[in-house]
Amino acid sequence: MTTMQQQYRNKTDQKDDCGCSDCKDKDNATQVSINTVRATLCSLLYDSQGTVAKLETKFTGESEVYQEKRCIFLHTESNYRRYRNFEICTGTELIQTNDSVKATVAQLKDWNKSLNTTLTNLFKQIKDLKTKFTDLKDAAGKLDTAYGDKCNNGQKKALTGKSSENCDDQKQPIDACKDADTEIKQLICVPKGLWKDIDSIFQSSSDVIGIQIFSNIDALDQMQKDLSTKSSAFDKQISDTMKTRKTELDKLQDDLVTSVKTITQVAIDRNTQRANFEGYYDTTDFLCCPTCSCVPKDDTNNNQDSSNNYKSGNTQNTKDCNDGCPPRLKNCEQEICDICEEVQKTYCCDADNPNPTKPTPPPIKKGCD
Repeated sequence: MTTMQQQYRNKTDQKDDCGCSDCKDKDNATQVSINTVRATLCSLLYDSQGTVAKLETKFTGESEVYQEKRCIFLHTESNYRRYRNFEICTGTELIQTNDSVKATVAQLKDWNKSLNTTLTNLFKQIKDLKTKFTDLKDAAGKLDTAYGDKCNNGQKKALTGKSSENCDDQKQPIDACKDADTEIKQLICVPKGLWKDIDSIFQSSSDVIGIQIFSNIDALDQMQKDLSTKSSAFDKQISDTMKTRKTELDKLQDDLVTSVKTITQVAIDRNTQRANFEGYYDTTDFLCCPTCSCVPKDDTNNNQDSSNNYKSGNTQNTKDCNDGCPPRLKNCEQEICDICEEVQKTYCCDADNPNPTKPTPPPIKKGCD
């Protein structure tokens, strides 16, 4: 196309009438009539040339706009996918984890309340038990005092066979009381140890209650609420950004579709104008002293072989057509018929080529190219 335009410019720069000033037959009536039509076509040719140049420039500009919009669309789409995937995976995990943490904290609060009640009741029981063990220890002390009192020496000797005084008349107790001394001493000694044990249990119970209180399990509830609030705010930020990117992506997609429609229409208009330009160019070139190859140039040779100009018709002389005036346009008619056959082949290519070769696919585009 560019070559034809350059040739056309070079030709029209030399002549003012589309390069036809050297036509030998420009003064005859037929050529004058043709030149009138040709002048109109020349005007259309100039207009078509300008239109083609304008559409080529517009196509280049629209192509650049399309590439820029395509890059913006791809970057926005990539950004949207990041937020969308983050929202689907991390956002969902975060919300689900918060729900699990909330349920766990609620369970811990119930357990903590139940534990506090149990420890409080246990402490009360231990406190009561300590009082009783104190009474037992006091009773053991009184027993120890009475067991060593000389006033009770007779009873002691009757039970154990032993006396508080170092006397030689000690005797063995009866079999039923032979272990009485040991058992009485146990009754005196054991309550003292038990009292110390219950005191340790009492102190430990008090410490456990303090540990349970200072563990402050209830504080987890507020911490869980704060975590849930901040997690929801974070998820909302991601979700809102994702929706914003989706809106932008839809708008950019519409713009990209519009750009594709525009560039496609411009390409069609450009190619149409190119075809028009070539048609005007070929027509104006032909109408400059037009000659038809199917019409004999030298009429003096018609009598030598009239059959050459009447290939498809009757080759014998008739009253309607003698040897001196054979028909001149029969070959033109045949050439037009040949064009009809070529047109049929053009639009019936499947019959002539049942296995057309598949075109090579274009290379994969990378990035924004």
